[in-house]
Amino acid sequence: MQPDVSTPPRTTTGGHAWVSWLRTFAIVAVVVIHLTGNTAVSDPDRQTAVGQLAVTADFLARWAVPVFVMVSGALLLDPSRYRGPRDFLRRRALRLVPAVVVWHLVYLAYVVFLDGRETGLRVTLGQVMDGRLYTALYFFWIVLGLALVTPVLVPWVAQVSSRAVGLAGVGALSMMVLSVVTAPIRESGLIWVDTAWTWWIPYLGYYLIGYGLRDVVLRGPRLALTALVTVAGSALLVWQWARVDGLAGTIERYAPAEEYYGPVVAAVAISIFVLGRSTIRPGGLLDVLCSPTLARVGYRLGGVTLGVFAVHLLVRQAVLELPGIGGELVATSVGQLLARFAVVLVLSFALALAASRIPVVRRVF
Repeated sequence: MQPDVSTPPRTTTGGHAWVSWLRTFAIVAVVVIHLTGNTAVSDPDRQTAVGQLAVTADFLARWAVPVFVMVSGALLLDPSRYRGPRDFLRRRALRLVPAVVVWHLVYLAYVVFLDGRETGLRVTLGQVMDGRLYTALYFFWIVLGLALVTPVLVPWVAQVSSRAVGLAGVGALSMMVLSVVTAPIRESGLIWVDTAWTWWIPYLGYYLIGYGLRDVVLRGPRLALTALVTVAGSALLVWQWARVDGLAGTIERYAPAEEYYGPVVAAVAISIFVLGRSTIRPGGLLDVLCSPTLARVGYRLGGVTLGVFAVHLLVRQAVLELPGIGGELVATSVGQLLARFAVVLVLSFALALAASRIPVVRRVF
């Protein structure tokens, strides 16, 4: 049986450790966003310590989803691991379709029986078709859509250079970036595709860029410059939240920093991807993560990130019922916010790791 093309070959040398660790860091950032977002929105001007922490953490983590998509592109668009459209689509279907179905049913049960949301069949179907049944379920539709177009892309990728693929990705991404940049002066504002089957379109650029940059390893001044872009861009995102400058309304204020295809988010995400590729390698600055022991740890953690993505929101809701750290979505203290994050992260990984060892169940983790 051929290996799943979405998963790097397991190795004790650490040669593919950067993939696993980038996935792991990205899912940690996703948990950060979903644990801090409500608190950040409740205190946008950072009048409290917990508000300052929430806004800072929320926008420092904005690179998460783009990096996930770039890692997928680096792996799935590799012609040397491609075994034809039938084999590819069969394996992707076995990996993704059960997860899409099961997690939509799980969250449907949650919103109906536990959250108390009153919704009829038509409304529910509409939310599913929009990819908005529950927070972050849209990500399943992104990876599913990109998988479906991959058999069309790989033959082209095999005939051109990595540089050409990366430039095509920049071209595709720049269309989305321009939409964000010009939003304040366009009457139409921000209008994106709004169906589950088209969620992948805005992320195609990141997908191609991931493959285009997968062999780029920077050293010396270039690596330092990339790190500077990451730090400066992240600081700009945090600062940008407090800037209004005449833009009217919350959406206009929020969008430039929040959108995953905004110019600064794109620059930070691409920089972090390159930093991960350049430093998490034997001989790199983070070569300790490539040691046999830590490479295996990264492989295990990175292998369940889709499961963590799916389950952490349910864990968050359960944690909100706990004494001390529970309560409303908006955290009231720095200690409470940090405790929630730690508990949700640990429990989500523990559940995903445990479920990944159970036959049948592991198909959706």
